[in-house]
Amino acid sequence: MKVLVLNPPTANRKYTREGRCQSEADTWLVNFPPSTLACIAGQVRVKHETKLIDCIGSNISFDSCIRMVQDFKPEYTVINTSTPTIENDISIAEEIKKTTGSKIIIYGEHATANHENVLKNDAIDYCIRGEPETPIMHILEGNVKNPGIAFNGFDGGIWQEPNLDYLDIPAYDLMPPYYYPLSGNQWMFVRSGRGCPFNCIYCIVPLMSGRKTRYHSPEYMIKQFEFLKKLNIKHWMLWDELATFDKQRMLNLCNLIKSGDFKDCIWFCTNRVDVFDEDLAKSMSEAGCRMMAFGLESGSNEVLKHIGKRITTDKSEEAIRLCKKYGIRTVAHFILGLPGSNKESDMETLDFAKRINPDFVQFYIATPFPGSQLYTLAKENNWLTTEDWAKVEQGDVTISYPDYSAGQIHEMRRKAYKEFYFRPRTIINGLTAISPKAWLKFPTYAKTFLNWMKR
Repeated sequence: MKVLVLNPPTANRKYTREGRCQSEADTWLVNFPPSTLACIAGQVRVKHETKLIDCIGSNISFDSCIRMVQDFKPEYTVINTSTPTIENDISIAEEIKKTTGSKIIIYGEHATANHENVLKNDAIDYCIRGEPETPIMHILEGNVKNPGIAFNGFDGGIWQEPNLDYLDIPAYDLMPPYYYPLSGNQWMFVRSGRGCPFNCIYCIVPLMSGRKTRYHSPEYMIKQFEFLKKLNIKHWMLWDELATFDKQRMLNLCNLIKSGDFKDCIWFCTNRVDVFDEDLAKSMSEAGCRMMAFGLESGSNEVLKHIGKRITTDKSEEAIRLCKKYGIRTVAHFILGLPGSNKESDMETLDFAKRINPDFVQFYIATPFPGSQLYTLAKENNWLTTEDWAKVEQGDVTISYPDYSAGQIHEMRRKAYKEFYFRPRTIINGLTAISPKAWLKFPTYAKTFLNWMKR
């Protein structure tokens, strides 16, 4: 059977559709590799003829995409979706259905949370709810009444894979190249774990992956790294919610990396500050970890408590300090316009960011994605400024409060970026982080950032 795995094109701007990150690429200056496509393709190709088309990573237009689909003639097309691109993605599905007759399967956070509305479109045959690999295989086998599968007249609920090591190695070889902006080298997102037990109101991870943490074994991860290295991909991002939640597992993984043939490889990860300590910082640095991203969210302990984050600013500051001590660059993610915040508390966040001085920061806007507690709160309290899904992404303001308007939140973000990055030591630090190879792209990144700041 022919199966197409598709990351569809978008009309004017490139978007990242990868798990908890659903946003225009300019928010991060680069596109993130949608590694879930590789996870799906790796599973499907064991039994079926599989083609992966990543229109975002390969700069493929709408018309070219449709021609490629017509040439392949898939019996099933699996489409990656997100909230801000859902209408665009459905229009692609309609055209594929019309021109090829292919059965359409869509997956992603929006399809999981809003499957009933999505399935009202006749072009959509199946919505995957939750983690996609096993439900897609069930559909291809004709066993459609299974967990994780929804279609008109049936909802199997949300599926989370109980044993991650059961899954086949992702088909990274079918992905187009993505390049890490600071080094200019090819990189890839790699999932080593799924699920999060915490209760942050803005987050959609529990919707997709549940509150039970599950991890690949260190041995499975080494197989992935060896495969990536064979493809000459030597930069990896562990795209986990909680990379170090299981401390011993991470220490074991670091030991295997150090004893393996990975001296020319480096890696990064995303993490929480309250599951990170000096033992981990030391071991991870020795194993080649060169950057760590933390969701700090706010510089106000009152706001942190209000949103259910369950960390403190002291913990955040300590995590940044440990990374600096062991030579690990840091990215701090903050969210402006959270419930319980105002102009003063967001100024507190900006001042905190400047004081702890991570290498890089992101100032997002609180985004009410369907399926999150924030979306429910925003609906109940009339905080939403729009229900145009195309505007519901981490770079746009779609929430407003009686005492903190959408316009004020937007201006606060512009102020935050300007005051953090336009400082002499931050500029020098950022420039020294760029490798000689990446300097060729620096004018493009700088122009993108400055234009984005003006919006």
